[in-house]
Amino acid sequence: MNTPTQFKQRLASELSAMATHPVPVPAPAPAPAPATRAPAHRLRLPFAIAAVATAAAAAVVVPTLTGSGSSPAYAVTREDDGSLTLLLNRPEGLPGLQKQLKKMGVRAAVLEGDKNCPTGAPPHAPWATAGYAMTFPSDPAKAIIHPDMIPDDTVASDGRRVAGATLLIVAEFGKDNATKAVSFRLVSKVPKCSVPGIGGGPGAHA
Repeated sequence: MNTPTQFKQRLASELSAMATHPVPVPAPAPAPAPATRAPAHRLRLPFAIAAVATAAAAAVVVPTLTGSGSSPAYAVTREDDGSLTLLLNRPEGLPGLQKQLKKMGVRAAVLEGDKNCPTGAPPHAPWATAGYAMTFPSDPAKAIIHPDMIPDDTVASDGRRVAGATLLIVAEFGKDNATKAVSFRLVSKVPKCSVPGIGGGPGAHA
């Protein structure tokens, strides 16, 4: 009988001690921090393509009728006295020169001289003027046009309509495409081709 009584007393003492001095319970381990996601790398290819396209557009150079080079292929300047100073440096300036003269109201045609032209030099218009329609300074690439010396259409005393003239300008170029000479002739009909050196006027200041 003593043994159970002693066991009960000892168990009661231990429970009483545990109630007075509780056994520390270890704190639960902290929950693992959520894994941080690396920022997504967005594909920026469209932006890169747009940037390249913009740079390419900025680098595009549109060619003009005056051609390339350190000097323009042609130029026409109206002087105070009504004359026109013509500058022709290279053959690619011929179409632009033709258009510019037409725009400035000058009845003129511009051709590159062809030594093999089957019709040779065109005939002169069947009348003469009191002066030269073109004169030439010492520079072979320059000429002075005098529009008032290009006859317009007129009506004769008998009522017949007399056609005016066209200033035919024929340019000759060297092997380096630089202007070698410019000549002119007043014609009634503009030919499809002409040999170079068809005539001309005196020096511009003669």
